[in-house]
Amino acid sequence: MIKEGNVYNLTDQWQDWIPVLESELVVEIQKAPHHSEAHGRDHILRVLRRCISLGQKLKADLEVLVAATYLHDLGWHYLEEAKPHGVLSAQKAEVVLERISFPTEKRNAVLHAIRMHDTSTSPEYRTTLESKILYDADKLDMFGVVGVLRFIRQVYGEWSIDAILKNLQTRWEGLAFSETRDVALNDYEYVKDYFLRLKHELGEK
Repeated sequence: MIKEGNVYNLTDQWQDWIPVLESELVVEIQKAPHHSEAHGRDHILRVLRRCISLGQKLKADLEVLVAATYLHDLGWHYLEEAKPHGVLSAQKAEVVLERISFPTEKRNAVLHAIRMHDTSTSPEYRTTLESKILYDADKLDMFGVVGVLRFIRQVYGEWSIDAILKNLQTRWEGLAFSETRDVALNDYEYVKDYFLRLKHELGEK
């Protein structure tokens, strides 16, 4: 990999984009006004592992997936509260893709995946394989033990437990692939049962 100014000359292997996007993610987070810890590098890497695994299985474009994964939450670092951020993230990502000379013919696919990954976006609008994979890989991060921790850190106290349970159901129903559901079922049930039990023990109706 050779860097000339702000332009990276890369081979066509998707792995070569990882160090480039790692660097760009750091830069983008540092210059943003609000650092969302829940959407930092550790979250990105968990989503990346899932995207690569599912993308290889389904023969997706891994260049598109890697770029979309690293840039999909840039908008979060410009928001002070939880709200749809896909469109804002795509706006920020477009600048990055230009700066690193990401293949022009693949940029729209990256931006589509980013724009469509919000839970508020209906599944039928995720029209590409890569957008569906990113959604599934991202939403799995709110299931299981990590999911409980993230819900508590991000929204517990601001959202009711019923709102959390509704959000969980929306995430589950939006999953695109049976492969994802098979892997995620136990973790989904775990976090759902946790909040149902919490609601019961708190005496909420």
